[in-house]
Amino acid sequence: MRQIPPEYLAFRQQDDFGFSAIDESDVNRTINPNTLEETVVVRESIAQSSEALQRVEDKLDEMLSLYNQGKLGLEAERDKMEAEVKSNLKELEVLIVPLLVNLMKNPEKEYIYWPNRKEKIQEQIDKVLSLTRG
Repeated sequence: MRQIPPEYLAFRQQDDFGFSAIDESDVNRTINPNTLEETVVVRESIAQSSEALQRVEDKLDEMLSLYNQGKLGLEAERDKMEAEVKSNLKELEVLIVPLLVNLMKNPEKEYIYWPNRKEKIQEQIDKVLSLTRG
């Protein structure tokens, strides 16, 4: 059997859900079984329960508000990232398409003369990698 962690055993005000334990004699004493009339103790219990429910509702409202704020924040972040990716893709296109267009020039000739190609290609590779990897 698992043990309850000690931090959950101590009473904390925020963990008060508005209920408490009573024994059977308290129940019999607070409600007359013949008339089923409620007494002050029952009214207080009902009031405490209502207060506890209101606190739970308030907490849920706060959590929903935080969720919605976070969601809007995530959507804005996603839009920013999408814009950045589109910009990077456009820059990548500018680096690659001119090379391909130049390779297509003069299709009637069988050979391409490309002196110092290693340096030129390395330069383009470096530009692409700096764009894609930062």
